Amino acid sequence: MSDATPPGRGSEKPTQRISIDELELTVGGEADSAREGANAFLHAWFQLFKTAKIHDIDNQALFRPIQNFVEVVAHTVAAEGRISFQAKDGALFLNSVKLRVSSEEFEVVYDTCEFFEERGMGGFVIDGSIGAEGVRQLLQLLVYAPPERRRFAALDAELKASGLPFRVNKTLGTRGGANRAEAVLERRGYAFFTYSKLVVLYRGLLADEHPTASRRHYLTKKIARTVQALIDICLEDDHTFLGISSVKSGEAYAPHHAANTAVLAIALGEKIGLRKVELADLGMAAVFHDVGLRSVPAAICEKKGPLDPAERAIVEQHPLRGVEFFLTERITRTVLSQIVAIFDHHREVGGGGYPRLPRPPSLLSRIVAIASVYDALTTDRPWRKAHLPDEALGLMLARAGTQFDPVLLKVFVNTLGLYPVGTLVRLSTGEVGVVVYGGGEALRAMRPIVALLGPDGRPGQTVDLVEQDGSGQYLRTIVGAEDPARYGLRASALLSQSPGV
Repeated sequence: MSDATPPGRGSEKPTQRISIDELELTVGGEADSAREGANAFLHAWFQLFKTAKIHDIDNQALFRPIQNFVEVVAHTVAAEGRISFQAKDGALFLNSVKLRVSSEEFEVVYDTCEFFEERGMGGFVIDGSIGAEGVRQLLQLLVYAPPERRRFAALDAELKASGLPFRVNKTLGTRGGANRAEAVLERRGYAFFTYSKLVVLYRGLLADEHPTASRRHYLTKKIARTVQALIDICLEDDHTFLGISSVKSGEAYAPHHAANTAVLAIALGEKIGLRKVELADLGMAAVFHDVGLRSVPAAICEKKGPLDPAERAIVEQHPLRGVEFFLTERITRTVLSQIVAIFDHHREVGGGGYPRLPRPPSLLSRIVAIASVYDALTTDRPWRKAHLPDEALGLMLARAGTQFDPVLLKVFVNTLGLYPVGTLVRLSTGEVGVVVYGGGEALRAMRPIVALLGPDGRPGQTVDLVEQDGSGQYLRTIVGAEDPARYGLRASALLSQSPGV
């Protein structure tokens, strides 16, 4: 709904795509390949405890997750002698080897780390096979026992007395000594992890149709802390930070859109010099800007064709519904910032949009509007396919001064670059790569650093497009952007796999 103005639903013509037929890419399921090997244990464990948290111990729904866990444990123990599954700094390690996860699996990692954190444990060791009844006994201790018996000391004692080949471990310390490339990859992983945490928390808030005051306060506080963590990442490394907004989900649109809008808004706010406390207000306003859409029927939000006048009127009420969501809160500066941004984010600087008021939209609202529309345009929606990043920026620049603040939009384009981090591009040499560093000054905005894709579709060598030959000619130039989905690729996965720069 955030891109309702440019352009109208169903009015777009298909975008011309440049062929990359000579690149031997395989259109495969990233999630399927990621589950092979060590990741199979991650998914077996995740499905086991997530299902147990929903269903009773004797429910049929647990039969398959238990059996799958038994089989994966037996296979891993037979191959490696034991299983050491440990969390550290937002990453997971199986037998001391860090799991390489896809961008979509960062939510699985977050939920697993949170499971450990709630119990005061850093992980566990399994040093023998375990049968179905043993797994049920394990679940009784880890999931179904009262909260006071799910603390580390109590768990440790009961597991030792149980005779099960399973013991819990304390949290690992922080690893040091990483070289620069490793540090970039670690930072990128932590950024994706923090982003996923925000998605999960906001999704949880949306899932509660009528959350209690205590539940909403709890989730809002955790969201605020996560936004603070994102701001710290942005201030440390804005290029790594911007990369996480390449995660897209048409199916789980609302929580991903909230998180992406926050990331993009914080990046823009940082560029114009907002203080850290102002960035916190901006980030929270961005997360909650579309919370009023909770009141709009899904049939309208997901409608593939144009909205009729009655449906449009319902949609245009969502800023007011969003304000109502916060009227029971104690009014603080942050809450007031959220209320103003929620009310204003569809109001245009030229006087259009909705709701109509004589005053101009606030600064935070104008920032949120730019971030929200850009993310909406670059995400698949039921009524249209996603625009490529450079196409989306072009559409928005055409509305500078009418829909968008022209100064803020110019800063936004300079921040992202003409080819934002995560964009798949074809080069004049015929090579294809993913942008891993760009934006900033004019030359860098047009000539980013690119990780070239190999025949297997995975990023490898990085090249800097400002490099020239002896005669002053550029070695490589971007011919145009490509659509990763057309080749079975995901921009966020390409970026998370790319080497550090």
